[in-house]
Amino acid sequence: MTPWCGADVAKPDDGIRQEAGRLLATGHAEEAERLLRDLVARRRNDFDAIAMLGQALARRRAFDEALPLIQRAISGDRKRPDFLALAGETLSVCGKLEEALARFEEALRLRGDYDAAIAGRTDALLRLGRHADALASARQGPDTAVLAGIHARALRRSGDASAARALLQRHLEASDAPVEIQRTIWFELGHACDALQDYAAAAEAIVRANALSAPEAREDAADAHIDALLETFSQEIWPMLPRTELDTQLPIFVIGLPRCGSTLVEQIIASHPHGAGAGELEDLPHLAAGLSQRVGAKLPFPACLQETNEHQLEAVARDYLKTLRRADRSATRIVDKQLGNLMFAGLAGLLTPKACIIHCTRHPMDLGLSCWTQKFPPGTNGWAADQASIGRSWLRAQRLIDHWTLLQPLPMLEVRYEALVENLEGEVRRILEFVGLPFDEACLRFWETKRTVLTLSQDQVRKPLYASAVGRHEAWGSLLDPMRQALGEAIATYERTGV
Repeated sequence: MTPWCGADVAKPDDGIRQEAGRLLATGHAEEAERLLRDLVARRRNDFDAIAMLGQALARRRAFDEALPLIQRAISGDRKRPDFLALAGETLSVCGKLEEALARFEEALRLRGDYDAAIAGRTDALLRLGRHADALASARQGPDTAVLAGIHARALRRSGDASAARALLQRHLEASDAPVEIQRTIWFELGHACDALQDYAAAAEAIVRANALSAPEAREDAADAHIDALLETFSQEIWPMLPRTELDTQLPIFVIGLPRCGSTLVEQIIASHPHGAGAGELEDLPHLAAGLSQRVGAKLPFPACLQETNEHQLEAVARDYLKTLRRADRSATRIVDKQLGNLMFAGLAGLLTPKACIIHCTRHPMDLGLSCWTQKFPPGTNGWAADQASIGRSWLRAQRLIDHWTLLQPLPMLEVRYEALVENLEGEVRRILEFVGLPFDEACLRFWETKRTVLTLSQDQVRKPLYASAVGRHEAWGSLLDPMRQALGEAIATYERTGV
């Protein structure tokens, strides 16, 4: 859509807020941000708009700007439990879980039955591993659709998947609830049925969940983008592209598809006395998107690289390294686990030619099942909503990995999740040797590391490795045939070259 601008004075402000809310609900945070910035500039005491702008920025992980805005809304109207709950949600997403709990409690002092605050508090307690407290929190709230998903998750994490399933079934027809609440209910039902080994019911629930507001996969555009990357970073052109002479080995780029074990690898390296994890930084994709304008090139990325020089790239690289260093002031290796950097391995090689890449991977059927059953944020990973699309996305990613492996823009190590489960110490030693760090026993006890994990895999890295996720797809049998058929020979190839 065309963003509303200040000249459109006829459009009521409440209509702008409604449109911004719709955009946020459908995953279009940047468009919502543009609408709200203009509104807040005109109406500096519109605390609803200020809070919504903070929410839009938080969706883009711009927490340093989002949190002050939300606090400004709270200061403007201290009797709004929804503002306090939004602050709690944002603090929780950026890893400040104890602060988040305090905000949720403030909201509940204003309105004791506020289900959004109870849901947020319960989620924060689950993320802290306090499962009994989380279940007690959920039980204090009303039996509403808003609370059904998080209450069921607390039950499931406490070992009672049957109770979780029964609770969710009471809210399956909550058609008047926001779409994201409905998605949560269906996804949680799928997880509960999976835990109960009722795979047919689980598959039915996941299909229903993914059918709700699933974004378009845009596979033709994805194929065209990879074609452009392979053309720019061809073996013939690669030696002629400009690159910096920076000597730093600080970045470790961890790439792959979601649910590949990347958070585990980051946690292992971050457990080392000289290692750190920066999480899923957006900097490299943003730098790539703005590179053409920054250097005054006529062509967009990646073709604009042929119009740049080493001095321009060095300035870009130093901006990236400055952000990376914020994660830790003393570490000698810092992980950037933005999986989307799979698209930017060539650029990373030009910016930091002495860095390295770890490609995390996993059996394509296990990875695909995990993606298909995962509730991703609205507007993201549209390909994960359809089994066949997941298979094609695996093949597309493998095509790019094969090219980077051949081109060698940076040294690359493949780490398979199955190998980590089978031989943790051997794989940890291999990873540390690759990134230039001496072996340290702390890396074998990665779950003891007290760092905050912000990704969907936060629960898995808070406990020792377990083997139940290996071969998980086998129990689902023919229910996963669309994915299996789309993957074709990729399954046999992976198994043939496995552990």
